[in-house]
Amino acid sequence: MLKIENISKRLGKDQILKNVSFEVAPGEVFGFLGPNGAGKTTTIRIITGLLEQDEGKVTVNGHDVVEERSKALTQIGAIVENPAFYPYMTGKQNLVHAKNLIPGLGDVDYEALARLVGLEGKLSKKVGEYSLGMKQRLGIARALLHNPRVLILDEPTNGLDPAGIAELREYLRAMARDQNIAILISSHMLGEMEQISDRYAIIDQGVIKSVESVRNETGAKISIRVSKAATAEVIEVLRNANYPAEQWNDQIMITAPEEECPAIARLIVPMADLHELTIKRMTLEEQFLEITKKEGDSHAFAHTK
Repeated sequence: MLKIENISKRLGKDQILKNVSFEVAPGEVFGFLGPNGAGKTTTIRIITGLLEQDEGKVTVNGHDVVEERSKALTQIGAIVENPAFYPYMTGKQNLVHAKNLIPGLGDVDYEALARLVGLEGKLSKKVGEYSLGMKQRLGIARALLHNPRVLILDEPTNGLDPAGIAELREYLRAMARDQNIAILISSHMLGEMEQISDRYAIIDQGVIKSVESVRNETGAKISIRVSKAATAEVIEVLRNANYPAEQWNDQIMITAPEEECPAIARLIVPMADLHELTIKRMTLEEQFLEITKKEGDSHAFAHTK
């Protein structure tokens, strides 16, 4: 649905993006993660046609954003941070006003749209009386007026309290599933993105460091316990097989894909009694720290947990 291929961008002497590539499928919530200044907003500006890349290609539902700008952009709905509305107008009046600014847009079922974003029965209220969470959902409704196939949200949870974040999370996941919309969410909030995303890309200093599945992690902490006498020999064998193993108290700790557990067990069993093998799946924050550590970065952002 949304495909970004080898996008690069310079602003002056600065290389803002370098060969950025990822895809977002229909029905998927895709997290676009990175610290402030990593290149997230620049990428979104390129996707939405507000900025043109120096190299690479962006297609939306098969339409090139540069070569077929109008066809591509009609497939995209987007909101950036806190959406702005006329507070003295009702929710519906704001939506009607936005609809009238879209050339050629036909009739809109506002009540169906309200139900979709969780504002059923609330469109008659003035927006000045809305909570921040309601305004975010109204912003999503406005982005969906023209029935786009791709929804892009830049830091949508900014300013929301925990209850508002949880509500927005449930609406977005249901919307992606029920409407088969591809949703791209840009954020630096790792803990929240772990709960809402199906997959994610980590961008840092304009480079994609990793594209992973949240629920099928490529890395896990594998804890192994063998006899004390065999520990040093087992660690050496594991390291020789390219499994990074370290001793921690009476256990051996390995960071490796979960599916490698049978192979690891087969290495150990011929040489030592395997007393215990347990798996601790890595959180998104732990995966981020592991990825940036491998790349030699120094500015991981654990404070965004």
